[in-house]
Amino acid sequence: MSGYKKHMFGGFFFMLLLLHFGYHYLNTPTVTEIFWYFVIAIMFALWPDIDIKSKGQKLFYTLFLITDIYLIANQDYKISAFFGLFLILPILSKHRGWTHSYYAMFLIPLPILLYPMISSGAITFIGFPYYLSALTGYFSHIVLDGKF
Repeated sequence: MSGYKKHMFGGFFFMLLLLHFGYHYLNTPTVTEIFWYFVIAIMFALWPDIDIKSKGQKLFYTLFLITDIYLIANQDYKISAFFGLFLILPILSKHRGWTHSYYAMFLIPLPILLYPMISSGAITFIGFPYYLSALTGYFSHIVLDGKF
């Protein structure tokens, strides 16, 4: 079992490898994009441990609380209700259950890829590098936990 610091480093390291071998040859991202790639990779390297008391759980539930307060303040009650329902699912599962699975690795970050398409009403892959960053961080967590 790896601690949160190892998972953060793993997400950073795997993202560094992806940038070097992938984006370096296919794309030249801006400094701002690179910053967000690393932030997303590190966050998703912590995500699978949301099902236990951890630094990742504290981080994500703090972000969830802020988001939910924002949704309620904007009177988006329906979205807030679905958001709240989604939030309790990891707590109801066992540690290293579905949050440590390959299907979750692909499905949990999927809104990053789909939201730009839904909001623009067109097929666009503007979210793909960010989705790939999330996959990279998630994958690093699974590898470091010996689930690969």
